[in-house]
Amino acid sequence: MKELNLQEIQQACFSTFLKLDEICRKLNIHYYMAFGTLIGAIRHKGFIPWDDDIDVMMLRKDYEILKTYMESHQEELKPFKICTRSNTKNYSPSIPRFVDTSYIFESSYSYEKKFDLGAFVDIYILDYCGNTFEHGKKFGKKIRNWDKKYMIYLNPDNGKRNLKFFVRCLLYIILKILWGKNYDFDSKLIKYNSRFHNEKDNYVGVLYDCDPIEKNLFINPPEVDFEGHKVYIPNNYDSVLTLTHKGYMNLPPESERIPHHNYKIYK
Repeated sequence: MKELNLQEIQQACFSTFLKLDEICRKLNIHYYMAFGTLIGAIRHKGFIPWDDDIDVMMLRKDYEILKTYMESHQEELKPFKICTRSNTKNYSPSIPRFVDTSYIFESSYSYEKKFDLGAFVDIYILDYCGNTFEHGKKFGKKIRNWDKKYMIYLNPDNGKRNLKFFVRCLLYIILKILWGKNYDFDSKLIKYNSRFHNEKDNYVGVLYDCDPIEKNLFINPPEVDFEGHKVYIPNNYDSVLTLTHKGYMNLPPESERIPHHNYKIYK
């Protein structure tokens, strides 16, 4: 196996993204460049030079269309697939990933259980979360606390041998008793959220991760250049980035211009 350097990881992730882009355009659904990838699109017209992954956002209804298509065309789409906590053994991240399985992923965290992945694109799902920012933020906090417990349910080991580790192990035992052996947090979240929110809401959000965003920022997305390819972004990217990365047009200190993810990719 050959370990990829940073530039090669970017190339592998970008080629994986191009396949995702191709499928989304075929299905007439939208993704939106997000977080550091959106900053790269606006500030660098491509990757932030030291970034090592690609992030996109996608409305839940579009993600479900994509997921259904991927599942019904598994053979013809190989080596591409979507990895989730429900279809990939030991996979713990709350976000699904669009993956090229011709590459091999290896976490740098020794305590993390091994799972099959590859070069990937992170997909952050946008769910409806209410008519006010305050309600969406409060609801998201509740979901994140729930997800933290689920992460302990999946693996109590966080690599630190201290008092909190023993508390996590105790909580792990309690959750296994309360939730059983095959607790499916993600499907329960969808059902739970549908009890309170729907497409009439004014706000959407990545319930696992960030504050709510106005729904109308994801209508009629424009396209910008990213590594010489046209990609979709929110129609008011400044509002989105100001919410998640204030001062995003300013370069960080040189000491911070390094990859922030702990993994290796092999070909």
